[in-house]
Amino acid sequence: MIAHHPGPSRLRGHEPAFHEATVVRGEPASHYFRTSGISALAERNGGLCTFWMGQRLALYQITNAPLVGDESLAPSTDANRELFGDFMGSMPHNHPDRPAKRAAVERCLGNAKFVERLEPDIRRHAADYFRRAARRQIPLDDFALSLTAYVDSMIPGVLDLSQRPLPEYLESAEYGRVVRGFFDLASNVISNDDPSAMREFDVIVPFVRNLLTANFDSLAEAPDSNMIRRYFALWERPFTRHGVATLDAARLKELGTIIVATYDTTALSLTWALGYVESTPEVKKGLMEEARAGGGPVRGGHGGVAPSMTDLAVLEAVRLGGSNPSALWRRTTEPVALRHPGGTVTIPPETMLWLDRRQANRDPVIFPDPCRFALTNIEAIVQSERETVSSLLSRSRYEINSFNMINAERNPRKCPGRLFSVRMQSLVLGELYRHYAVAAQGIDLSLRLYSSMPRPAQPGTITISRNADIQREPTYDHV
Repeated sequence: MIAHHPGPSRLRGHEPAFHEATVVRGEPASHYFRTSGISALAERNGGLCTFWMGQRLALYQITNAPLVGDESLAPSTDANRELFGDFMGSMPHNHPDRPAKRAAVERCLGNAKFVERLEPDIRRHAADYFRRAARRQIPLDDFALSLTAYVDSMIPGVLDLSQRPLPEYLESAEYGRVVRGFFDLASNVISNDDPSAMREFDVIVPFVRNLLTANFDSLAEAPDSNMIRRYFALWERPFTRHGVATLDAARLKELGTIIVATYDTTALSLTWALGYVESTPEVKKGLMEEARAGGGPVRGGHGGVAPSMTDLAVLEAVRLGGSNPSALWRRTTEPVALRHPGGTVTIPPETMLWLDRRQANRDPVIFPDPCRFALTNIEAIVQSERETVSSLLSRSRYEINSFNMINAERNPRKCPGRLFSVRMQSLVLGELYRHYAVAAQGIDLSLRLYSSMPRPAQPGTITISRNADIQREPTYDHV
């Protein structure tokens, strides 16, 4: 019923070769699936094939169509709680606490009206950052990370870390490595099946306690929407200095996951967006014209906001680059019936369900120019004149998988902050290209080795100069 790839080892299938490729040589998991022939086999057989990973059966998928319900899936590793504490993503589908924890984030960062109210503050704090960064050559990934962490720290009602903003921790000798590489370390455990990568994780506990203590006053005065305060309310714990000092490790890891996820995944997406825009002159020209004309989202006649060119560019960068590892997996907890061309087949419990996100996001059936950065790829998934950024990102949409582990039916775990992430990137890009000339160099948009998160091989550098400063500089005739 489903094609099977035997693998190079008769007794262990693909396990030794996969470990050699991803852990020893540092290649992305998606690269292994291509070079081993697994990806090509799936492409010839309706998007699916099976293989053995040691003694475990694995089902590989190269499309973004949902295969099973989330209730039939468990995290890929039992170490999830050790990694992320009581974070909602570590909880099984039917855990009674999961809906409230998700709502604590989604009711603000997933709410279009709330995100719209943040727009003036996002622009203002982005402008503050740009003024300090102007005329300095900065590694592009550091630029995107520091910018995102600063804006997320300062805008009211999200993190409210204005006393000691996150960029100070990014530069910290004590916390910087884990704060910068939190999801890289976690992804080594998850996507490369490498539990040894956990040993550095415990630094997240003192980091979060220090962060809460250093920003206690700004958090105490934060609006009700503040996510950290919302979690204290969920725990039925008063936000006091004693309450912060006595938080256990599981709750500190949970808060750490929420805080880092808010800026880190957005920063990675923004790195790709800047890299692609700066490497695609026709798109850069269009974004500059839109920004300098005061453009942006266009409010349509049906109550929604039509995507701007900048929104389309951000979504296209999310599709091609993304902010999740190139291939991800979860495991089945019960027998699952799959519909496949020719009939229905049942896969057993404990099957590894692999989604090759990088390949699936380049599906030529969906995207007209799947391997190139082109706004027509996102325009191709616009279904009507009523389409908005919110609708393109809704749980019912499966064309782009960059906001969840795998596509499950109804996508109950799709990132609750995805709307905030995309709109924030659009706003800071609009502010940047409206007021600054941007020059980037040394960009290589292939995937970096030894990085489970999809990072550019060479993000290059960026230098920004205010348009007014450039216009005031003298010009000279050349003889």
